[in-house]
Amino acid sequence: MEIEFIDFLGSIHIGVKILCTENKAFLPNNTPLNLKNLVHRTLKVEMTQISDNIIGSLAIGNSFGIVVSSVISSEVIDEIKSAGLPIYQSSEFFAFGNVVLANDYSGLISPIVPPIIRKEISDTLNIPLEAKKIANSDLVGSLAFVTNNGGLFTPLASEEEISEIKEILHLQQVGVGSVNKGSEFVASGITGNTKGMLIGRETTGIEIMEITRCFS
Repeated sequence: MEIEFIDFLGSIHIGVKILCTENKAFLPNNTPLNLKNLVHRTLKVEMTQISDNIIGSLAIGNSFGIVVSSVISSEVIDEIKSAGLPIYQSSEFFAFGNVVLANDYSGLISPIVPPIIRKEISDTLNIPLEAKKIANSDLVGSLAFVTNNGGLFTPLASEEEISEIKEILHLQQVGVGSVNKGSEFVASGITGNTKGMLIGRETTGIEIMEITRCFS
């Protein structure tokens, strides 16, 4: 698995800027050519450019579908649809990248998301969803990052929580760490899949060691 350090036009919060699934990546229109080439080479995905700069926060996706916030414009909806995945747009505002944690097998969703929306998300992503917090926080999608193989969790999470989530999401390997010199919101500084990872440029060597252990 290839790992690359990047920033997005000076921003180390690449998990906010880019939405990645096992086979597809959604990048803002202003993504530089060298970064697009790096995403394609490292993650081995089909790329779709969209007119939104924080798609990683406002949406969640897997190999089966994409779920987006109510604030996403109709233009961006059409751009995402061009990738060929089912899409669900909530009637209420949620930054789904922050309140849903999912891979191709299962997922967690914050209890603040109403059950009727939870059902729509479950159907769109074609996975079961369990209403659950991490470290007593609703930001389950921010405090952890997962692929189909592994997961990295905030140091705020307990061993019991991580062990339980490992079973729920069918993860082979999990770990505790941070990104970008100590950020506990690990999903803000990392994106990727089982084929490769892109990590915020300020992530330290010690942080990289744990990330590599979790996802290799």
